[in-house]
Amino acid sequence: MRSHKKIPATMALLSLTLILVMGFAAVCQAGPKPKPQTIKAIMVGDRLVDLAYNMGVLPEYMSVRGSMWPMAKTLKTASQIVGCPNCIVKKRPSTLPDLITKKDVKRVIIEKSANFCLYTKANPMNVVPLIKDTDATIEYVDFSKGVVPAIRQLAALLNIEEKGEKLIDSYQKAYQNVEKGLPKAGFGKKVVILNGVYSKGTGKTFLSVEAPGGYADQYLLAPLGCTNAGTAFRPPSGAVSRGMYRIRNIKGLLKAQPDAIVITGDAWAVQAAISKEIATTPELGSIAALKNAAVFTLPRYIDGSVIEYPAIFTQWKTALSF
Repeated sequence: MRSHKKIPATMALLSLTLILVMGFAAVCQAGPKPKPQTIKAIMVGDRLVDLAYNMGVLPEYMSVRGSMWPMAKTLKTASQIVGCPNCIVKKRPSTLPDLITKKDVKRVIIEKSANFCLYTKANPMNVVPLIKDTDATIEYVDFSKGVVPAIRQLAALLNIEEKGEKLIDSYQKAYQNVEKGLPKAGFGKKVVILNGVYSKGTGKTFLSVEAPGGYADQYLLAPLGCTNAGTAFRPPSGAVSRGMYRIRNIKGLLKAQPDAIVITGDAWAVQAAISKEIATTPELGSIAALKNAAVFTLPRYIDGSVIEYPAIFTQWKTALSF
């Protein structure tokens, strides 16, 4: 493993800025996908919409975890988010029936998953009782047997079997590369995942820390032999909101002593907080993650972007392998 020289706090912040800029540039270089075909349908479930999008199709309306699933921000420009599966069942149960009757949307495709969301009680299948007496056609895509069978099932429903097989081929190759690239000995890093939110309307920033036991642990940190040091930010009440501890400052880093800091969400909100805290609490500069400029802007993963997972995992692996 490559060693790192001690870097003064000011240099660490400069390195952090460069890391953020380079990360943004890498995302921009990926290039846009061709515009998807929009079909008159409602799709319920992140994974379902993700598969459809990667086969070049989007529904007119979708019910997904819009506030948590990073891809929702991109896809909502082409497909209208009508609420998360939990919201349209418990808070606005008339949403789907109204779309079916008033917007004449007669096709509803629903994701079946063993455990749709770790952070909420959302379940796409709960919409069925609300629409079973309408004249809409209800179809299902079962993810319980894995991503590949689900791709084939959805491709058949959309009559795009050839695109489905191409997606399966590319997905399997990417996933196999991930499995081959797993470190035999874990990286052994302590990691804190800071999520930022910036409000354009008010100019305010909000911070949270990913709590241990969530998607990042299961799909990213554990396979890489790393641990989530976010417990240091756990509030006295132990309250967790959608997998996050809400925080007002980042002084918990002194207790966590992470080897690496991962930034998700709005990077600037976290970067500004780090800059502010180091100015008032200089001892933060002695933390290994900041001293060694091991601060990385990476995509959040909540097991919705199943096709993008191999690429996301590779980004995390590359960042944490320093």
